[in-house]
Order: sequence, then C-alpha cells, then structure tokens
Amino acid sequence: MSHLYITSPKHCAKQGLNLNKSYKKLFYAFSTFIFSILSLVLLIWLILHPSKPQFYLKEADLYQLNLSSPYYLLNSSIQATLSSKNPNSKVGVYYDSVRAYVSYKGQRITNDLSLPPFYQGNGDTNILSASLYGYDLPVTPTFGYEVSRDQSDGELQLALKLDGRLRWKVGTWVSGYYRFDVYCVAVVGLKASMDTSGPFRSLQGAQCSTTV
Repeated sequence: MSHLYITSPKHCAKQGLNLNKSYKKLFYAFSTFIFSILSLVLLIWLILHPSKPQFYLKEADLYQLNLSSPYYLLNSSIQATLSSKNPNSKVGVYYDSVRAYVSYKGQRITNDLSLPPFYQGNGDTNILSASLYGYDLPVTPTFGYEVSRDQSDGELQLALKLDGRLRWKVGTWVSGYYRFDVYCVAVVGLKASMDTSGPFRSLQGAQCSTTV
C-alpha cells in the first residue's frame, strides 16, 4: 500500500518563514562584516590623514624659443629639475602616471612629456628631471609681442605644470587612484638682445602648489 503525504498550507507557511529568517540572519551578518571592514579602513585613514606631496622647482633652463612667421608656429626646448617630497611618516605614495608641460601666459609652449612611474616611501625625496620640447606648436599672433615685452623687462615667467594619478600606501593596504595637479612658476632671466639660442636660466627656485 502506498502512502500519500500531504503538507498543509499552514505547514508550508512555517517552512517559508524559517527560510526567510535564515536569509535575513545571513544578510545581517554579511552587512555587519562589511561595515566593520569599512569602518576600520576609515578609522586608519582618519588617524593617518596623509598630507599631500610637496614639489619644489630647483631649476628651469630655456634653450630654445623660436617663432616662425607668418604661421605663428613655435619650437621650444626647456630643461626642468624638480624635487618631490613625501611629508608623511607612515604613508607611501605610488605615482602611477605623471605628465609635464610648460605654458606661457596660458599658451602651451611644449608638448606633453610622460615621466616614468615611481614609488615614494615614507618621508622620501625624489629628484625629477624633465626635458621638454615643442614642435610646430600654434600660438596666437600676439605671442611674439608678449615675449618681446618681457625681454625688455629682463625676465620671462613660465609655468611648469604636472598632473597625473597617485595612490596612497599604508602598510599592505593601497588606496584607489587620486588625481593630482602641480603648478610651478619659473622666472627665466633674459638679455636685452636675446637671440633664440640658450640657455637662459631661472633666476631662483620656487615652491610649487599641489592639489590632490
């Protein structure tokens, strides 16, 4: 004789209720674990609170600044040397990408240059050297006039800019990517009868502003 077992609707409801409770407990446990990890990371971050890197322009030499006429195309050659310091005692910095270029009165006078990525340990200082060139860069018709006017004043003010992406390292933990921007002002001394061959050296070093 076969036996037929029939589950009552009331019994099914009890099974479904127990199953829902199990999923809820699992969800609460998982949520608590994730929240604890995030809280720990945030606490470490707030305690250490990394300071932004410091950049200092040591020297900028202008070797060439030739403007063709009548097409207003510029060729340039500039050598820049900077120091980069990590002021943090417990946080390292990964520079995953670094790009440099020079501008004059809002106009780019060199092409972009990608510097090699590097890691900067706690409190370390690195020297960065950049050879920047411009080839047939279009400039405004007033560019030559602006240079001539600064030439008569005996100095040329250039802006060296760096940007890229970095990551913070605390112990074995590494953060996500952060964009950074560096702005340096180089004042290059000129002669009254400037020819287009250099070098013309920066008059002094300069502290750069950094944004992360």
